[in-house]
Amino acid sequence: TLHGETMTRRLIRYLTGLVIAALIALGLHLFCIGSYSISTRSMSDALQEGDRVFVNKIRSASNPGRGRIVLFKGHRTQGCQAPLFLSRCVGMPGDTVIIDEDGFRIAGRLYPKLPTTENMFRIRRDIKKPLMELMRGLNIPYRSAGEDSLSLTFRLTSREEVLLRDKLPRLLQIEWLPGERRRHRFVIPAKDSLYRIDSTSLLICREAILTEYGNRASIRDGVLYVDGRHRRYLFFRKNYYWMLSDNEDEAVDSRHFGLIPETRIEGNVWFRWYSNDRKKLFKRIE
Repeated sequence: TLHGETMTRRLIRYLTGLVIAALIALGLHLFCIGSYSISTRSMSDALQEGDRVFVNKIRSASNPGRGRIVLFKGHRTQGCQAPLFLSRCVGMPGDTVIIDEDGFRIAGRLYPKLPTTENMFRIRRDIKKPLMELMRGLNIPYRSAGEDSLSLTFRLTSREEVLLRDKLPRLLQIEWLPGERRRHRFVIPAKDSLYRIDSTSLLICREAILTEYGNRASIRDGVLYVDGRHRRYLFFRKNYYWMLSDNEDEAVDSRHFGLIPETRIEGNVWFRWYSNDRKKLFKRIE
């Protein structure tokens, strides 16, 4: 009987130890360090599809940090868990973002725009016919934006512009005249900072405003109302970030989602512990 009681106590201690170890491992995974497998090429060449990495979830002044690769949650769809995405954190709370035809300029650095963004261009009317023939040959649709007696205006995506810029000077010997350049400027909201609301910030921050203020906020005819009153300034309760992926052709980031709130950020990618490329094994990710 004594032997049986001793075995029972040992079994209880063993099971208790397993439960405690499991709880500690779960706590570490949820709140400290998580292991993830890379399933996209959004951050190549820094991270390759198939790599496995540790993500540091402990929040600090440098997590998420500028220039660091960050794991964050996308939009949650009904009945489904929010998907995870990888991008580089290029915009911090309080940063000014300038958007124009060249791309996104943040903290003095230029980042690429979405390749499918359409821009306006003008060209001489007398070369319309050969232009149409060239565009048909390149499978580029003609999206007219107006014509006059001297010129015609049309829209092209960034990819289409590259194709035409390569072909037009050589084949048609024409002068390329870009349309009016538009520049938009907005500040990434920082927690508890007073934020000016204009047409650009209202467009960029629309989802953040409606999420933070719920039914209290409404947007009518391009004007923000909170509790029924027109608001030109607003406080945000969260910090927000701007994410851009290294591989812009195969990525989903802030060019699609807009601002990323701190509550959707899992943490910085910290360490690569597995890779098909042996030279990249056991590398810290900066």
